[in-house]
Amino acid sequence: MQNFHRETPAPCIVNEGVLINKKDMRRALETLEAVRYTYYVDGDIISQGEGVVVKVFSSSDTSTLVVNGCLFLNILSFNYVHFFVQEDGLTTMELVENNRVLQLTPIEDTRKLSRINREIFAATHYDEETPAELFDEIDDDD
Repeated sequence: MQNFHRETPAPCIVNEGVLINKKDMRRALETLEAVRYTYYVDGDIISQGEGVVVKVFSSSDTSTLVVNGCLFLNILSFNYVHFFVQEDGLTTMELVENNRVLQLTPIEDTRKLSRINREIFAATHYDEETPAELFDEIDDDD
C-alpha cells in the first residue's frame, strides 16, 4: 500500500508566482496560444513581436525557437517561469535564464494569427526528428 502522507503539501499557486518544477512550467506554458513576446538580454529589448505557441517541450538537444510567428518553447532553456496578472486581466509569463527573459502575454484577438494551425504540431503528429508538412500536397494529375 502506498503511503500518501506528506509532511508538507504540494504548493498551490494562484494568479502569481514562480515555477521551478519543469512539469509545472510546461503545464503553465501550455495554456498559451497567441502571444505578444518580448525578448530581453541584460534588460535591453532584443526582439519583440506576435506569434503562436506551437510546441512546449523538454529536450536537452533542441533550442527554444521563435521564427515566422511560431514559438517552440523548450522549458530546459530556462531556469524558471514567473507569472503575474496585469491590470487588463491577462497573465504575463516571463521565462527566465540568468540575464535573458522571454516575456509572453496572451493576445485576445487571435484572428490575425489564424494562419498557424497549432494542431499540425500536436504531440500525436509532431516529433522533433520528423519534418512537418504545413499543407497537403495537391495532386495535379487528376
